[in-house]
Amino acid sequence: MNITEENSQVLNLLQAMIGAITPNFRRVTLALTSHNAVCLRFVLERDDPNDREEVDDIAFEFQALQTQGIELDVKVIVDARPIHELALPGRLVFGRKEQ
Repeated sequence: MNITEENSQVLNLLQAMIGAITPNFRRVTLALTSHNAVCLRFVLERDDPNDREEVDDIAFEFQALQTQGIELDVKVIVDARPIHELALPGRLVFGRKEQ
């Protein structure tokens, strides 16, 4: 995918996240693979079933915004370590302000 397609996917993800982000969300990234798959990574500070449900809803909304079928890989990472210690692939779409 090229930068225009990546930007389009970022906008789709932003739209899907409206109203779903809670204070527990630390980071959300989007990465595109060479096989036209989209990888979404959600970093949560603590494990919370309600936030996991929000992630599922975001993924569903994201897929609904697609103009063609895509392969979607969604991972939830629960980690309270400093964010610079986490190796997150792709483009930062959401980042919580942290000390």
